[in-house]
Parts: sequence; structure tokens; C-alpha cells
Amino acid sequence: MIREVVMPKLGQTMEEASIEAWRVKEGDAVQKGDILLEINTDKAALEVESFYAGVVKKLLYAKDDTVPCNAVIAFIGDAADVISDEMVQRARAVAQALAASKGVAAPAPAAVPAVVQPEQIPTANLESGIRDLESAPARLFASPRARRTASERRVPLQVLRGSGPNGRIVEADVLGYASRIEGLRVSPTALEVAWQRGVDLTRVKPSGVDGRIMRADVEAAPAAAAARGPRGRRVPLTAMRRVVAQRMTLSKATIPHFYLAMDVDMTAAVEFRRALTASGSKVAFNDLLIRACTLAFAAVPDMNVAWADGALLYRDEVHIGLAVGIDGGLIVPVVRGCESKSLLDIARDTDALIAKARGKRLTPDDYEGGCLTISNLGMFGVDTVLPIINPGEVAILGVGRIAKRPVIIGDGLAIRQMTTLVLACDHRLVDGVIAAKFFQKLKDLLEAPKTLA
Repeated sequence: MIREVVMPKLGQTMEEASIEAWRVKEGDAVQKGDILLEINTDKAALEVESFYAGVVKKLLYAKDDTVPCNAVIAFIGDAADVISDEMVQRARAVAQALAASKGVAAPAPAAVPAVVQPEQIPTANLESGIRDLESAPARLFASPRARRTASERRVPLQVLRGSGPNGRIVEADVLGYASRIEGLRVSPTALEVAWQRGVDLTRVKPSGVDGRIMRADVEAAPAAAAARGPRGRRVPLTAMRRVVAQRMTLSKATIPHFYLAMDVDMTAAVEFRRALTASGSKVAFNDLLIRACTLAFAAVPDMNVAWADGALLYRDEVHIGLAVGIDGGLIVPVVRGCESKSLLDIARDTDALIAKARGKRLTPDDYEGGCLTISNLGMFGVDTVLPIINPGEVAILGVGRIAKRPVIIGDGLAIRQMTTLVLACDHRLVDGVIAAKFFQKLKDLLEAPKTLA
């Protein structure tokens, strides 16, 4: 019996998705629950499972094709089933009609290339996994598994030499490099900055205690990405980048932003987090911010509102998004029901959501319905962030780095751990007084962090 595989609709705002990679090829046997393909939606990168067991008879679209939701993208059937040209043409005609009705680009039929089978880890080339920067190709070729593993292990693909066909980076190259840096002493922030900037940690000279590589060491090192490709080359936007561009343009065009900025003394918060870490509790500064925003919403309920066709919709629950950078774009998983969660609950849920985001396993419940988003760029040495509101939310909080600054306390001068927060608000929903009350409460909570426990 022939079954149709359709592009899933995984959220109310989702109208189309692009095919990131097929994980099967025509003729493959699949079971219910097997991963068929990876897609990029308007908010996340996801894996699509099969609802049927059988044989993949026909793949209708290729990598990078954009297809409207509910359009047929493949057929699964029994071994003896035959897919006629008429069935294929009918499915593509329906896809064209769906695209027209949704006002999205119509998919163009294309030949579907063969899919590389699951990669085997080669015994060679693990020790020579660094690419000579001067000979870096203009494009970075890497398998989907390599990209996913690189994101999870924080390995910059720019520094690798691919051992796959035609120099393609495969998962083994990523794992080989990851095993090499496991023997290095690297601070978590330095590891993150190296991944974001494309810096080869094996070539970084450490300055920390006991040969530890610190963030400043990475920032002083040359980035591999700077050597990639000729100037002026044109690279098409990924589906995720394209949607980010569309949503941010829509936000600035339709939402009247106003901004408030405030310096916050994080000295006590730094000590509070250090004490939690020493006791075995894993809590990040983002977790403290999420908890503080939650309590600030409770103190200023007029801030927890949304736009509803010319009216204000007051929210009873607090759902806070956290901007997470991943390979190829930016997504905002949402910690839901924060009003009923402790700081440690939030820390656990945030950690799980970030892992799901980087593993392309988010569901619509994981990224929809946020009240406010936190955009933290402090780990990159940024002092001030002026963010753009995510459509549907009342505000977004931009977070800069925590750094020692001279501060006047009373009539004296002290050195304190300070950060600059910027709150961007939707002026249709809240005015300056409401936002300022919320912001002041947020500052008070962060400066007395024991209230967050």
C-alpha cells in the first residue's frame, strides 16, 4: 500500500520549510519512527520521522528545496508497489496550488541526489584534521551529521580538513578534532568563543593558570573563517537566515520600539552563582536572568501582555525565550511555565532546551508563545546590546558582558562586577512607566540574588 509523506505543519505560523538533508534514499527500507529527513522551518531546524513502515519508493524534492506545508514530498510503499508519473505530477501540482494559496514560493522539481549512508569512522586522517587556511575552499562542505556533531561538541568546522569524498567534512573529522581538544585545558567561555569565531584551539597559546586557554587567548588568535573564500562571493541565505531577516524586518516596520538601558551591579550574583556551583548546582547567568524576569512579571503584571487585534491580552503564565546561536542561524527556545518553577527547575529546563535546539529536536511547544526573549552576547565581550523584539512578544532584554568597573558608592569609589542591560519594549502594549517599573524590579532582584532561589 502506497503512503504519502507530507511536509509537516509544526506551528500556526509555519507555512513552508526547506529540506536540509534527506536521511534516506529511494529503495531504503524504513520503520515507523525512523528519521526520513531534516528540515528548516521558520523557527527551528528539525528532524522528521516516518509514520509508516515500508520502502522509500520516491523522493519528490532535493536538498535546499522549499516546500509548502502539507505538500507530498515522498512516497513509501511495499516492495512491489510502483509510483507512476501521474502520481508524481499530481503531487507536484497540489504543491504548486498550496504554495499559491499560502503566498509562498512554489517548489521547483529537481533531481534528488543519492544520500550518503551513515558514516564510518576512518582510522586515518584523525591526526591531520586541521585544514591549511591558505588552501581553504570557497565553500564549506560538511555532512549533516558532521554539522550536528560539530554544534553539539562546539567544534568549528572552518578549521577541519575533510576526509570524505571530494574533501567533504564527515563526522569522524569532527570527532577526531574533539578528541584532540579534550586534552587541552580550556575555559567554557573560551570554547564557546572559539566555536563562534572559527578559531583552532590547538594553535592558541594559553595564558591562564596551569596552561588554561582563556577567552582573551582565543580573541587574540586568528580566525579560520577570515580566510575562507574570495571577497564578494554570493552565498544564498539559509531558510533560517531568510526567515530571521523577514521577521526582524517585520518587527521594526510594525512594532514601535522604545529602549531603556540600565547598569546592574552583578557582584552579588557572581558570588551567588559561584556558591551554587560549589554545591553541585549547575546554574548559568541566563538562568538567573530568566528567574528574575519571571519575578519581575509577577510584581508588574501590566508588563505581561500581548497584542490581540487592537486589544491587550493579559497573560496568566510566563514563558521566556532564550536566543541560541546554532550553525546556520538563530533560534529562540522558550522556557514555559516559569511562574511555577524554581531557579534550579529553570536551569534544568534551559539546559535541556539548548541541547534540543542544537540537536534539531525542538517541537512547536518548545519555541512558540514567548512573553519576552533574553539575548545575551556578554560571552563575546559585547558591552551593550540593542535587540529587536520578536513579533508576538512584549519585550526583549539585551544583555552585555559582566566586567569590573569603578563605581561610586556613597562618597567612595569601589570596583564592582557590572553589566549593562537594555530593554526593548513594544510601545503599543506598554508605556515607559510600566517598563521602567519592570526594569527596576529586575535590577533589584539581580542585585539581591538570594531572592531568586
